[in-house]
Order: sequence, then structure tokens, then C-alpha cells
Amino acid sequence: MTGEPGGATLAVVIHIDPNHPDPGLGPFFLALLGLAGCLVVATGVAVTIALLRVKDEKRWGNYVIGPLVLLLGLAIAVPGFGFHLL
Repeated sequence: MTGEPGGATLAVVIHIDPNHPDPGLGPFFLALLGLAGCLVVATGVAVTIALLRVKDEKRWGNYVIGPLVLLLGLAIAVPGFGFHLL
């Protein structure tokens, strides 16, 4: 307690500087978008490797689907991490 010897008083002072406004939750959600993009990139790499290892008849989808998922993940991750730093 505060009246006892060895007690501590904790105080928080909030100072809102008009030159540095609170960024809100925008940077958090952009970072979350970047992490989701990284998961999609990892999935694209795994799908690409898995489809290239197929020993049966390979069709055009085996060569296109994996890199397409990879590019989709990059398109998600780059704005998430790039705009997070602004």
C-alpha cells in the first residue's frame, strides 16, 4: 500500500503532442496484413514444390498455380510491411 514503508506509488503521465499524433490501430493492422501475406507466400512455395514433385502427367496447372499463389502472397505482404513504416 502507499502508506506503508516500502510501498510504491505508480503514476502515468500522458502527454499528447500535436506534432506527433496517435497513429491509432492502422499500423497494427498493416503489420497483421504483412504477416498474413507471409503465410500466403509460404503456402505458395509449398504448393509450387509439391506440384513440381508430381510424377504423374503434368499439366499447365502444375506450373502455374504455385507461383500464382506466391505472387498473391507477395502482393499482400508488400503493402502490409511497406506502409507499416510510414
